Amino acid sequence: MIKYNNILKNSKKIFLVGIGGAGMSAIAQVLKGMGLEVSGSDIKESRYTNVLRSKNIKIFTGHSKENIRGADVVVYSAAIPEINPERVDAEKKKIPVLARSDILAWILNTRKGIAISGTHGKTTTTSMIALIFRAIGLDPIIMVGGELNELGSNARYGKGKFVIAEACESDGSFLKYKPFISVVTNIEGDHFDFYKDIEEIRDSFKKFIGYTKPDGFIVMNGDEDYLKDYKKIFKSSGRKIVYYGTSSDNYIYAEDIKFSNFTSSYNLIFTRGRKKGKIKINLNVPGVHNVKNSLAALAVCNLLDFDMEKVADILKLFTGVKRRFEKRGEKKGALIIDDYAHHPSEVKATLEAATDKNNKRVIVVFQPHRYSRLANLKDKFNGCFDASDILIITDVYGSGEQPIPGITGKILVDSLIDSGFGRKIIYIPRLQDVTEYLETNMKRNDMVLLMGAGDITRVTDEILKH
Repeated sequence: MIKYNNILKNSKKIFLVGIGGAGMSAIAQVLKGMGLEVSGSDIKESRYTNVLRSKNIKIFTGHSKENIRGADVVVYSAAIPEINPERVDAEKKKIPVLARSDILAWILNTRKGIAISGTHGKTTTTSMIALIFRAIGLDPIIMVGGELNELGSNARYGKGKFVIAEACESDGSFLKYKPFISVVTNIEGDHFDFYKDIEEIRDSFKKFIGYTKPDGFIVMNGDEDYLKDYKKIFKSSGRKIVYYGTSSDNYIYAEDIKFSNFTSSYNLIFTRGRKKGKIKINLNVPGVHNVKNSLAALAVCNLLDFDMEKVADILKLFTGVKRRFEKRGEKKGALIIDDYAHHPSEVKATLEAATDKNNKRVIVVFQPHRYSRLANLKDKFNGCFDASDILIITDVYGSGEQPIPGITGKILVDSLIDSGFGRKIIYIPRLQDVTEYLETNMKRNDMVLLMGAGDITRVTDEILKH
């Protein structure tokens, strides 16, 4: 922390390498709000670079050592290699070079940070908390991994005392944060390009929780058995621990959960603290996973003694996050939905939410994300696509990884068939061929669900463009 303060306290010009990514563009907007001169570069244009330009942030397309001229600090994202010319030239000129996570830690640790972590649900939970804090008038800094529908952006600078941020475990960088409130939604096996096994992942989350400020709070999903066990570890730490979930064993839980027409409702029960009671919650997003995301947000609000009736009214206004079960439009009478799900548990949860479908035929297009993830988790997808009527698998989106021999979308198709998958399944490697297939085969009242963390959304754009 001292290192970051010493570097940044006299810095006026910050250059961000990879500024067009979700996380880096969020940092850029916050630094701009703090009064710093921000510029950056990326290999290509994106919707995020367009947003940044609208805020008078200078963007270079392509990487060159000339771009960093005049910079006091150079910041890079996890996707930027050491051989990047801007990083290389900054090191040569002895310009301080920091990771994105260093800057995020600096911002979060100097205020009352609320850091939301977990294998799934981070973005939606962060977005719900951000919406509530803004509506109450707390003017927080917000940094999210996805685009909030209410903001039309993935970040916001505020002058209030709270920083609400998504804490990603993918490369262990969330261990730099010292939050006032730590939230853990769940822990599953993922990011095996960085972690060797599930035990190393769980150890990393334990460390993250342990870095919560001594006078702070820990919020965890009590429906997850291994998270319940963490109570024994942190009980004597002095931090208050609150569990949420759908089981009545939790301090805050949901009962009488109902789903209808892509909405959810339940009774919120909170059993601890100065405020105990029962409140009706209505959500404009579907699925048990979103019920649990909302419970995490409500647990944070309850800990801070917010007016829970008012919070419930605000939560009704939450309309979701871009690419999280996002209804993009209709084509030929078919409903087109775009979703970021790429881990087996996310896929299963999203499709379960889609079963509220009014007898529609469900066509799923799934783009596997990262060769390492598919290699390690391909068998975990068995049973995840059972709610589909037609399943289309594309080739893998590498996300910067080198291909692994034998790991293609076809290996997932074969695994599903071997497991007894009883629906129509088609392997269409190229996205342009997927577009052509859908244009020809989708019908009125179909639900077309495009899923993946890569560039699968291009298919959505092409279908709706015509």
